[in-house]
Amino acid sequence: MTHNNLDSTLTQTLLEDKKLLQQQVEDQTQFIHLLLHQLATPLTSLQGSVQLLGEDLNVDQRQEFLDLVQQQVQHLQDLLQSLVALRDLEAGMLARPIAFCLSSLVEEVRSKFHSPLITNHIQALPDVWGDRWQVSQILTNLLSNAIKYSPADSAIEIGATPNSEGFVEVWVRDHGLGIPADAQARLFERFYRVRHHDRANISGTGLGLSLCKLLVENQGGHIGFESVHGEGSRFYFTLLIAQPA
Repeated sequence: MTHNNLDSTLTQTLLEDKKLLQQQVEDQTQFIHLLLHQLATPLTSLQGSVQLLGEDLNVDQRQEFLDLVQQQVQHLQDLLQSLVALRDLEAGMLARPIAFCLSSLVEEVRSKFHSPLITNHIQALPDVWGDRWQVSQILTNLLSNAIKYSPADSAIEIGATPNSEGFVEVWVRDHGLGIPADAQARLFERFYRVRHHDRANISGTGLGLSLCKLLVENQGGHIGFESVHGEGSRFYFTLLIAQPA
């Protein structure tokens, strides 16, 4: 390689490194702005509710503001837990895979919701290979979303099907609000929340699905969804089938 070619290659490398660094700074700045917005909303609500609790209120009014305080504190706790999980994953927290029974894990997660409307369609399946705790978090997030965006009496289904590539596809289906077509491309972005009048009163952090994506990919799997606005959604992810010892 000639001296001029070497200089040209070095210059190109430096330019690419500079562009990458600029993109990282822009991403970090955007993340901080979004995080500040996520923190400001519940904190403002908490401040107003606490001030009003000092006023002369009747029992029902006082209980209403106490419920609002509890709701916003829970929102902040959910946000903190999601941020800690994201930090750990991006810091290189590796999965600790084992072979485990998927149907048993689904039953454990389903029982936490105490809802007879969640049905487990998983029958005989080979064991899967993955981090059992991380998979439980994926299922918990997907079920929480299904419940949140569905009518109170609407059925939610969980199922799984092996495929020919050595994976099991696990899915959660609801018959709720569904996702508008123009919002679907951004659904796994951090802090992204669908803006539509049919979910204006539904709260959330906008981190659940981005966390699910990282957790699934940490298992070596893939996550996706199918959805029709007004009819419901089916979210699915893949887990490797455990090989016999």
